[in-house]
Amino acid sequence: MINSPPAVSPTRRRILIDSGVQGTLVRRTGFYAAATAIYLLVIFVLSDSLSHPQEPLSESLFRCLNEAVFWAPGLMLLAPLFAYDLINISNRFVGPMFRLRRELRKLSNGEDVAPMYSRKNDFWGDAAESFNRLRDELATRRQADTESDEIEENGAKPAIEANSALQPSASD
Repeated sequence: MINSPPAVSPTRRRILIDSGVQGTLVRRTGFYAAATAIYLLVIFVLSDSLSHPQEPLSESLFRCLNEAVFWAPGLMLLAPLFAYDLINISNRFVGPMFRLRRELRKLSNGEDVAPMYSRKNDFWGDAAESFNRLRDELATRRQADTESDEIEENGAKPAIEANSALQPSASD
């Protein structure tokens, strides 16, 4: 169940929510793209050199690089679009975990925490519901502990006063 109050914006204000996680995803994707391009270049060069065994390997390499002029610029233009899309999709799981970590930190420090809500397309919306149940239970226990401490303090004072009234004073 996804719950969004009117106070929560349906869109994110930041592109990068957690630069450590999302930066790693973008770098890893870039590494895979570069490894794939190198792999394809090697395969194209070897395939061309096997098709033209009488020519030197450098000729096959130049032929492949000449063909790369047609597809490489397109990939370079699309790379930022791929990275932006990857970041946007990752926001759907990074955002909820970022908020959950922040609210858990506040909760563990004894601060009051408002209920968490999930955006419409976020992953792990059930984590917000679990957090809210935990938050409510902890608030109930903290309230019970506070009331119990108050009862002990108020109950202990009359008992001490009653004991001192029963015992003879030094002036007697």
